[in-house]
This record gives sequence, C-alpha cells and structure tokens, in this order.
Amino acid sequence: MPAGLQCWDATGKLVVDIGDYNTRYLGRTSASIDVNATQLFVPFSGSTLSGCFAVIVGAQSNTPGFGADTYEFAARCLNGGVQVIRVGGPKSVTLTLDVYAFI
Repeated sequence: MPAGLQCWDATGKLVVDIGDYNTRYLGRTSASIDVNATQLFVPFSGSTLSGCFAVIVGAQSNTPGFGADTYEFAARCLNGGVQVIRVGGPKSVTLTLDVYAFI
C-alpha cells in the first residue's frame, strides 16, 4: 500500500508527516553550491512548483577543515528544477537531493 513521508528529528519528535498524501519518487540529483553563493538552481526535468517537493539527503563539504550538514540548506521545487537556499555558514558543499511528486 502506498504511503507518504514521515521524518523525525534527533530527539524522536515527528517534524514532517505527509502520510495522507501519495507520492512518487522522481529521482536523485546532486549539485555543488559555491562558498559565496546564497542560493543555487538545480535543473530537474519534471519538477513543478505546485506538485513536487525535494528532500536534501546528503551534504558533503568541499572546503577543507569544514563539515557540512543537510540542515544548513533548504530546498523547494520550481518549474524545471529545484532551488536550494543556504541557511548555514559559507562553504563549498555538494548536495544530494531526492525529488518527489504528489500523485
């Protein structure tokens, strides 16, 4: 039976629950955001503003001596791609994103 998406934080608190929506996995993409960039557009065929969402599933720092975490970025789908917005400190990071569509 299809199910939606549920996510918990490190303390076990449910922070995302779209279990009442059916979703379809569209695919995975990755892109690098420059040290001084505040946002990035990642082209992704099939992505729409009103029917999709993206989840940042990985973050790998490209800046020596600095780590990277997924919570340092936010993602939202637009028509034709995903907008990634930096909410953490400046560093070069390669992000991995999974894109889903509501069905």
